[in-house]
Amino acid sequence: MADKSNSAYMRCGKSVNELVTRLGTLQYEEINIIISNADKSKKMPQINHFLVQDFIKKSINRHQQIDNMRYTRQGKIQFTTKDPICAVQLLSLTKFVDIDVSTDLIWENISARFLVVDIPTTTP
Repeated sequence: MADKSNSAYMRCGKSVNELVTRLGTLQYEEINIIISNADKSKKMPQINHFLVQDFIKKSINRHQQIDNMRYTRQGKIQFTTKDPICAVQLLSLTKFVDIDVSTDLIWENISARFLVVDIPTTTP
């Protein structure tokens, strides 16, 4: 059985978007947003990069802040940025080039499910 005190630190009732904006005042090396097909049994299709770029320019007003985009081996699309506002805009996507999608966040290799409201930046 899991320790209840440990579980309190592993979960947070706040939405991912709220966590990103609250923690957005700090500097991070990278924020990775994973976009996957809403139908978990299907992979994201390999879409022409020019179509993806055009879609992102129309959907995300801070698209200049996106550092990298790549297709993962798991059939997902990963965007890398340092800007929390751009990350929130990417996280709020429900359709990606006419495909229903779900989004997730990897914040410096910490999954969004384990973020807490205040992450210490220095160790005691």
